[in-house]
Amino acid sequence: RDSIEFRLWRESVFARDNWTCKKCLVQGFKLHPHHIRNFAEEKELRFAIDNGITFCEKCHREFHKKYGQRKNNKEQVYEYVK
Repeated sequence: RDSIEFRLWRESVFARDNWTCKKCLVQGFKLHPHHIRNFAEEKELRFAIDNGITFCEKCHREFHKKYGQRKNNKEQVYEYVK
């Protein structure tokens, strides 16, 4: 995740989401990119921009507290954001 591909993916996800957390709508503050479809299992989607969503640090932490660190999926992301 220290690769240039990851950094470019991260910046592209943030730019697409207007540098705004999709959960709490805070803009430009301690943003984290989150993979919608699992990073470890969906290797072909790791750097697909539509496989990312922008969370702030707090919301990203809360997402993983609620759903765990592994085997996350798009249904969890959509449920969490609404």
